[in-house]
Amino acid sequence: MRGEWNGLKALVSSDCPYAYYIHCFAHRLQLALVAASKEVILVQSFFNRLSSVVNVVGASCKRTEQLKKAYANQIAYFVEIGELETRRGLNQISTLQRAGDTR
Repeated sequence: MRGEWNGLKALVSSDCPYAYYIHCFAHRLQLALVAASKEVILVQSFFNRLSSVVNVVGASCKRTEQLKKAYANQIAYFVEIGELETRRGLNQISTLQRAGDTR
């Protein structure tokens, strides 16, 4: 991606020599947003509570299965009333992940 001679940086530089290259701009933007959001008390409180919920639910297989069943029932209800579309790749149930600064 960032090779000086064969990478994306070289291709962009050949088309526009004044372009400024920043490695992994999306990652830097996310870290800046995380740092800014920690200054807002309501946002910080939300993510603290979310982390607690993930820890409590993730610690028990039974709670995880109950959460998955409740989510599946909610999806089925919204599909039934026409609020959600059903196509390949939509409405997939995934696992809970601990929140981090880069996630």
